[in-house]
Amino acid sequence: MGKLLKFLLGLVVLLVVLVVIAAVVLPMVIDPNDYKEEIAASVEKQTGRKLSIEGDMALSVFPWLGLDIGPTQLSNAEGFAAPYMARMEAVEVRVKLLPLLRKKLEVNTVRLDGLRLNLGKNKQGETNWADITAQLETADTPAEKPAGGGDSSGTASSGKSLERFEIGGIEVSDAQLRWDDRSTDAVYEVNELSFTTGSIEPDEAFALELRFQVAVSQPVVRGQFELTGDILLAEAMDAVTVTAATLGVNLDGDGVPGGQLEAAMTTDLKLDLAAQTLSLSGLALKALGLNVTGQLQGTAISSDDPRFKGTLDIAEFSPRELLQALGQEAPQTADPAVLGKAAASLTWDASLQHFAATVLTVQLDDSQLQGDARVEQFDAPAIKLTAMLDRFNLDRYTPPPAPADTAPVKAGNKAAANTAASAEPELPLDTLRALNLDVQLGVGELQASGLRSSDIKVQLKAKDGVLNVKPFNAKLYGGAVQADASLDVRKNTPRFSVNENLTGVQAGPLLKDLTGKEQILGTANVNAKLAGVGLSSAKIKQTLTGTAGFEFTDGAVKGVNIASLIRSARAKIKGEPAPEQTGPNQTDFALMKGSAKITNGKVVNDDLLMKSPLLRITGAGTVSLPQETIDYTLTTKFVGSLKGQGGEGMEELEGLSIPVHVGGTFSKPTYAPDLAAVLSDAAKAEVEKKVEKEKKKLQKKLGDDLTDKLLKDIFK
Repeated sequence: MGKLLKFLLGLVVLLVVLVVIAAVVLPMVIDPNDYKEEIAASVEKQTGRKLSIEGDMALSVFPWLGLDIGPTQLSNAEGFAAPYMARMEAVEVRVKLLPLLRKKLEVNTVRLDGLRLNLGKNKQGETNWADITAQLETADTPAEKPAGGGDSSGTASSGKSLERFEIGGIEVSDAQLRWDDRSTDAVYEVNELSFTTGSIEPDEAFALELRFQVAVSQPVVRGQFELTGDILLAEAMDAVTVTAATLGVNLDGDGVPGGQLEAAMTTDLKLDLAAQTLSLSGLALKALGLNVTGQLQGTAISSDDPRFKGTLDIAEFSPRELLQALGQEAPQTADPAVLGKAAASLTWDASLQHFAATVLTVQLDDSQLQGDARVEQFDAPAIKLTAMLDRFNLDRYTPPPAPADTAPVKAGNKAAANTAASAEPELPLDTLRALNLDVQLGVGELQASGLRSSDIKVQLKAKDGVLNVKPFNAKLYGGAVQADASLDVRKNTPRFSVNENLTGVQAGPLLKDLTGKEQILGTANVNAKLAGVGLSSAKIKQTLTGTAGFEFTDGAVKGVNIASLIRSARAKIKGEPAPEQTGPNQTDFALMKGSAKITNGKVVNDDLLMKSPLLRITGAGTVSLPQETIDYTLTTKFVGSLKGQGGEGMEELEGLSIPVHVGGTFSKPTYAPDLAAVLSDAAKAEVEKKVEKEKKKLQKKLGDDLTDKLLKDIFK
């Protein structure tokens, strides 16, 4: 037994001596510089490129198996301007030998200095590494297995992996990457890149720092990036946790929105490859005056169908200030106070083919929207939105009124109208054809074009070039509106149709808010069924076709007092001074109704009827929507005394019909009563009355037959 122990002890001593001798002798006997040419030849055989090892190579064996390499570079592909594809000034790698026997890898700090990497693409779209990857792929093509299905690689593949590893750290300094894209004449550079870590080993956190400068030629972008954080690797190398990851960005140049961008983002990240999960928690981004927070969870992240979900909150910010930060001019609005504050929050889920905001809240100034949205198939998006908006005043966001000295287009001026029509923007047909929408929107209170409405419910659907609004319901000025509309853009000339019904609407307040004038008072019931063709509103007016009907009760036509017009015309004919108008400039009515037929923008109405205690008015004529002109005749019949309209009686007109011609334009209508013709008719009627009276007298004296014969002889 003693001899055996002595033998084993001697063997151990011999092994130690041999290791010591190897550590001392091998670096003295083996000079790695003697193999430069063989290494270069092997690289050239594998890649087709020339490897130049300019500096010395140093080898150490014990206790670290180490290699130091000086300046080395790899040649570039033919046709590319850079003198080399890759170059490094120095690299240092050291691995401890004895721990390898225990399947433990211990690496000293890995150092890489002066890395230069020139990547490029020529005008034909070929990269300067395409030839290398092609050769490597050829070399990696597996050979046929030997007979019997054995593995020609031997038994190496059956060996066990390392049980543990430790790396003293990684230090990359003064690195530079350049991407020269001649197909777009753009150059991208990463300069002064430094990358350092602390000691790396499983289940022990280590610090990471990455810094570099960036420069882009067109559009010009310059700046710097900085990334820091603490990293924890799992023992099995299948999970990584990054704590307090911080990314800082500072950019300027013409290619940066607003010319300047400073941003900072922090988050905690966890990636688990075994469980196929990813999570970002405590996400916070500050940029352009925005403060964004949120979190994300991902599952099946390496599969063909990864899934993600999370939350996102945008704290209150100023849209005007955001636009300014982006270098955009804020729009001119009627109310300069709008676009002053906004905020948003959403809960979302997503995949490679969809994005859904399952809970969506958006605030803009004094308005708030709540709902949900979904987008399917990003290459041809199908969008679905359901939302409720509490209140919104659209008029505050429209451009302010044009200056008073701006000359409007005169109605009736065909040349001016055509010029205005040609300048009007046309419908974006391609965009409309691509729409795939399903929107259901409710609005509590809305003001648009001066009109105020409430309890709005509207559904908009668009697909395959057809847009439908059906239904549209709202409360409007004491009444209600129900409508549906359609726009068909499948052909080059769009077609539209609309069906609308207004019931119980107070016409005066509505017209006051819409036009600034109360042209008609009363309770209105209106229906219209219209269709048109065209790319602009001017073209649509020229093709507008359909029918309409209306009924107003207990109201008045403001701006014209027909009774006063007739009194003034009568006084002028008789050479008398015009009587003073003491009542309002309006014509009262108990009922006004009628219908219209529209053909190519020409409105024809021949059944107007207006009833009042004094008047019965009928009307017929035409209105041109494209030219905004009027050619209409109102026929007024007095059924009572004019005293009811603020003047003395004119009993001689009672029962007569008086025509009033309405002409001019929408903005400047004219009214002209034909009272002279009426008085002439009245005189004829008086003569006929007297003749009838004398006829009756003769009939009493002479009899009917003789009287008729006598009158015929007189009026031959």
